[in-house]
Amino acid sequence: MNDTRAMQPHDHPPSRLKAALAIARRDLLEFIRDRRTLFITLLLPMATYPILALATALGLRTASHEIETRQAPTKILLGVSGEDAEGFVDRLGDVFVNTPRSARQGWPEDVSCTPVTKGQAPGMLDRGEIDLWVEAEPGLVTALDGDGTIRLPVRVSAVRPAGIEIRDQFEALVRSLSKEAARRRVERAGLPASLLEPLELSFVGDENASAAAPARNVMSTLAGGVLVLLAVLTMTGAFYPAIDALAGEKERGTIETLLIAPCALGDIVFGKFLAVFAVTLATLAANVVSIAATAAVSLRFLPPGITAAVTGSHAVAVSVTVLSFIGLASLAAAICLAVTTASKSGKEAQNTLTPVILLVSSVAGAALLPGPRGDGLLAAIPFAGHVLVARNAFAPADGQPQPLATTAVALALSLVSSALLTWLLLRATASILTDEDVLFRGPDVAGGLSRPVPRTRPNIVQGMMPIVAGLAGLWYVQGITPTDLLRAIPLQQAAAVLLPIAAMIAWQRVDLGTTFSLRWPRPKPRAPLILLGAALVGAGLFVLGAAALLAFRGTALSAEAKDLSERLVELMQSNPWWLSWGLMALLPAVCEELLFRGWMLAAFVGDGRHRERLIWGILAQAACFALFHLLPERMPQTFLLGLVLGCLVTATGSLLTAVVCHAAHNSMPILILAISGGIDADPTAATKALAGVPEWAIVAAFVTLAVGGLLVASGRLHLPHGEAPR
Repeated sequence: MNDTRAMQPHDHPPSRLKAALAIARRDLLEFIRDRRTLFITLLLPMATYPILALATALGLRTASHEIETRQAPTKILLGVSGEDAEGFVDRLGDVFVNTPRSARQGWPEDVSCTPVTKGQAPGMLDRGEIDLWVEAEPGLVTALDGDGTIRLPVRVSAVRPAGIEIRDQFEALVRSLSKEAARRRVERAGLPASLLEPLELSFVGDENASAAAPARNVMSTLAGGVLVLLAVLTMTGAFYPAIDALAGEKERGTIETLLIAPCALGDIVFGKFLAVFAVTLATLAANVVSIAATAAVSLRFLPPGITAAVTGSHAVAVSVTVLSFIGLASLAAAICLAVTTASKSGKEAQNTLTPVILLVSSVAGAALLPGPRGDGLLAAIPFAGHVLVARNAFAPADGQPQPLATTAVALALSLVSSALLTWLLLRATASILTDEDVLFRGPDVAGGLSRPVPRTRPNIVQGMMPIVAGLAGLWYVQGITPTDLLRAIPLQQAAAVLLPIAAMIAWQRVDLGTTFSLRWPRPKPRAPLILLGAALVGAGLFVLGAAALLAFRGTALSAEAKDLSERLVELMQSNPWWLSWGLMALLPAVCEELLFRGWMLAAFVGDGRHRERLIWGILAQAACFALFHLLPERMPQTFLLGLVLGCLVTATGSLLTAVVCHAAHNSMPILILAISGGIDADPTAATKALAGVPEWAIVAAFVTLAVGGLLVASGRLHLPHGEAPR
């Protein structure tokens, strides 16, 4: 009897997880075979920490030695000339004798006074026989007991100038002489000596707090720097495996075989991600081990004060750091995989990933700026949040250890944010793989100076280009941006939004009406009601977002956010309302909607408007919209606004609804300031008027949001059966 088992289909096809694991195993074996890449990815970064630690330790020891040398009491050779030289020297001697040693803060160890003449003094200074020269003018001692202020010039050599420690210590001694003269004046006037000391300050509780503060500050900076380096090296761990995962498949010509395998596209992407994530975790583990070993050695080279600040159990801090950086590794793997998916070859993928890693480095380095803490919503910001959470677990910048519950909440927020962003990036990667124009780019793609072939909408790569160019333009234009918002806002909008879009429109041949949804909301008879609903939604979102921000952070904002608020208030107060409204509300609404809900959303959603691609497209453009506004405090509110605006465009088929909603949202500060009477008030009072949200306003915002949503939804209810906005 013939055996027909090979001809039968599988009764039990492999599960999705098994398929993903099989792909991950295949990619890992492929990566491990390349020993040079394996060495560069896993082992070479480990050599960075000993070099960094040795350089840092030696630098700290040198700096500590210089500080100790500068603060150590020294002997000063003082030359004194003039008729009152003897009296001035006697007064200095009295201060030295009558002041207890415990009160001689910053004083020299001794002052050796030498009588000199005006002719001798310059030569003695240049030869180093004296350090300083004082000319005691006639009547100097008598003037000390008088009522006026005496000028006491102290001359130094231009050839062999005295060190800064000599100047500081002599100045401290003369200040004590000045205080003694003031005390004598008060006594002669019959007033109590306490008149000169209305307050006596002392710190009770932790007597060593002031001494330990510098060491804690140094340790916070060191910990932050090492964690930023760890974040960058963890990101580089995903560099080569991500390039090989899909760009390498294209280069080897095996991508077609992979895509026709009997498994879902999502399983392929997930399997690739698992392989890249595994290598990234291995890189993280290798670097953590290297850091621990390097730290154990480096403690021997650090100054004693800093060593005392790092002793103790750090089991919780290490655990928090490892968990937080596992989330960072997941996000790094997903970012590298998504970025390299659109690359045609490994070389192109390397060129694309390099600026991404530089961007990640700058975002992670933002955690070292003074002010941010990782115990709030900032923990959800990619890379910077991971570093903040870990740094605060080790050595908070303010020296105040966080409660365990606060650390746990920040860690959970960071991990949840990492998981959501990873999922979003994996969905984006899967969507890119469905775009044949991106996946199978070949020789027919335009090259040189020839323009690409016409298409209805931009593809995903083309959709991201204005964002990258806009962020670069926003960065470089800071150097020429005036502080006056009247000129700064148009300049920034032009450099960051209008010029990148204009360049893309001039280069890419797309259908402008379809790409930017340049049409009235459908159905047209209900367009006014839909636009009114969009305006109500924008107004309600602003009030609720402000209330949420105050609930989470209170009035404690970063210096940048406070400065921006004050400048906006000044703009509203110093210009007509229509000009302020045009700059704050209308201009950003039109420009940013063209970029995000026009060009970018059209690229992310594509022509097919598949449900999954529609969802991740809305999420992706909202994330880019939040990142584009830079201020961490506003990112959650900006992200939510981006989600709503994206949903409005896809639901109504018109960019105009998003423009109206965005403009209404940005108009609320002007309206609130006008209602509260703050437009004519001083800037401080006007800023306070915008800093509080009463309960009735929150209730009104909920009502406004609900009514606006119903008006927008009514448009879809009146569309012909089965028809959707395009």
